[in-house]
Amino acid sequence: MCVSPLGVKWHRFLDRRFPIRSQMTWFKSKPRVSRAKRRSEQKHTARQVGKRLACDVMIYEPAMYALFFASMAIMEGGGWEDAKYRVNTLLLPTYLTGLTISPIIQSINFAFVPLIYRVPFGSSFDLFWDSYLSWVNNEKLAMIEDR
Repeated sequence: MCVSPLGVKWHRFLDRRFPIRSQMTWFKSKPRVSRAKRRSEQKHTARQVGKRLACDVMIYEPAMYALFFASMAIMEGGGWEDAKYRVNTLLLPTYLTGLTISPIIQSINFAFVPLIYRVPFGSSFDLFWDSYLSWVNNEKLAMIEDR
């Protein structure tokens, strides 16, 4: 419930903090702009996308995974101790798995998708990722507790 509003605020923050002169710079052909200018814009866009991606991967994603595991523990009737246990146990392996998928999707999102569509674009992939998170929350936790 709170993830989409947080996502919108996060993407707005990244847009203000790491502005890109024009979206889809790599695909637009500008006949009146010199090749050097176009290359400069492309480099600028790539740097800004890289900065956005680094912030997203290092700040936003771990926080959202922690929020997911903690809120699931509480909604399933566990207390704060259960929430802390799940975050401490499941966050790192889930985060490392996410690093195999998320950077690709978010690079496309930051480079080519206009701000207004970034959350829906990311959410279309999150449908599958959230299914994986639910599986991790239920199955992997059961495996860990069985040991």
